[in-house]
Amino acid sequence: MNWTDFIVVGENIHCSRIVKRGGIRTATLPGGGEAVKFTQGDVERFLPVPTDWGQRSPAFAEGKIKHVALAIYQSLHGTGDDRATGEDYLCYQADRQIAGGATFLDLNVDEYSTDPVEAGEVMAHAARFLSSRYDTPLSIDSSNADILRIGLRACRTDIRPPMLNSVSLERMEAAELIKEFNADVIVSAAGREGMPADAEQRTANFREVVGKLDDAGIPRESMHLDPLVLPVSTDSMYGKHFMDATAQAAKELDGVHLNGGLSNISFGMPARKLLNMVFMHLCAEVGTDGGIIDPAATPMSAMSQLHPESK
Repeated sequence: MNWTDFIVVGENIHCSRIVKRGGIRTATLPGGGEAVKFTQGDVERFLPVPTDWGQRSPAFAEGKIKHVALAIYQSLHGTGDDRATGEDYLCYQADRQIAGGATFLDLNVDEYSTDPVEAGEVMAHAARFLSSRYDTPLSIDSSNADILRIGLRACRTDIRPPMLNSVSLERMEAAELIKEFNADVIVSAAGREGMPADAEQRTANFREVVGKLDDAGIPRESMHLDPLVLPVSTDSMYGKHFMDATAQAAKELDGVHLNGGLSNISFGMPARKLLNMVFMHLCAEVGTDGGIIDPAATPMSAMSQLHPESK
């Protein structure tokens, strides 16, 4: 595997991401109030938490700060230095993903707001902001097809096409967006009524959904099949199910890419970084050529060092 060619969907610009209040990622400001710490260059920066943030984010009362949601809020609603710091924090997150080898930046605002109108406004703002500042295309990620359309519409058209995350048998209505925006697409192995139980169900679901996309005229090189990684802490067979389904899809479905949320494998396990890296190598051996990962935590340069013959 040449890890410089690995299709990395950088997963960390998600409004679900949290830091612990009072933890090492936070600080108390000199004038009072809380902030999220980050570093740009050699300068320590502080993303301020508004005094009414607890009313906007219920997680705050549980001791958690949704830091990406906070940055988007400040970049959209903050004034003066607060707005600029929110923008800088979003760039900080994007820069770390790109430096680690991100091919796409995955953007998900679903947990910013339960109001679909507000969620649409936030997606449009965040997608325009990131798309205007980076040549790395976005992967627009949402459970709502309307939000997907809003995000895709905000992406630049003068660089590599964006990605839609995702379609599956349970949400084929999103497939029309692939052709509308000339997008790549994550194709999930999820079935019509839930998660597949084993490699055979994953493969059967892929056959059906890829067939539907073929019939719709979607080129296979735009399809990135995700056989669904589940934590081995829950069931030791989950890793094997994923790799077996990957190998079968690589054998049967010519021209597609094989992808997946590879870091999911280590949830609830010790030594997560090492486990993730080893799992990525095993997956690559059976055909995986991309992954939905945090490349700031697992950069492609580290993958190449772990496997010296990879360049």
